Amino acid sequence: MSERHDGVAGKFKFAKFVVTAILLTLASAVRAELYMEVGFQGGGDTLISTTSGEGLYTAGGFKFAIGVQNKVGKNGETLSFSLGSLSEEIDTPNGTAEISTLNLDAIYSYRIFNHRFGFGASYHIDPTYKDNIVGSSPFKIDFDDALGLILQYSYVWNSRFQISTRYTLMDYEASGLSLDASSFGIFISNGF
Repeated sequence: MSERHDGVAGKFKFAKFVVTAILLTLASAVRAELYMEVGFQGGGDTLISTTSGEGLYTAGGFKFAIGVQNKVGKNGETLSFSLGSLSEEIDTPNGTAEISTLNLDAIYSYRIFNHRFGFGASYHIDPTYKDNIVGSSPFKIDFDDALGLILQYSYVWNSRFQISTRYTLMDYEASGLSLDASSFGIFISNGF
């Protein structure tokens, strides 16, 4: 089997796993709730920088996600799954550069009063860097899908609204190139 076919088969198996996990979470629909998450994160290796000091990093950008959250225990335990988009772009008079990815996050957390502590995994699908700089040919890097570890702290204002800090440990790889894509971010989420 070709390497490309193995990669597609692996993505399909992972997607089936995620869909199954989400459906199991939704099976307890009485306690499940939808939520929306927005945030900014930064970190990782520098992909490109400008003479004015601006930079584009592997793990930086704006994140938007929609998810489902379910209470799984009697002591404040929660399991959440989300599908989102992370992207960042810089524009200069000499051109543009952008990095973007889709991501699936799964986080198990435990609540103590207004504090929630969580850990989980983040799966980045098709991370892509591209630039179009004056005087150069357009350049693009399609990184392999990446799996990383999430550590999260949240302060919960009420049962639906929370602000979180999150550290994600991850690497992006493409054709023998390996870049740090670890990040630190601040997120706001609200249930529906």
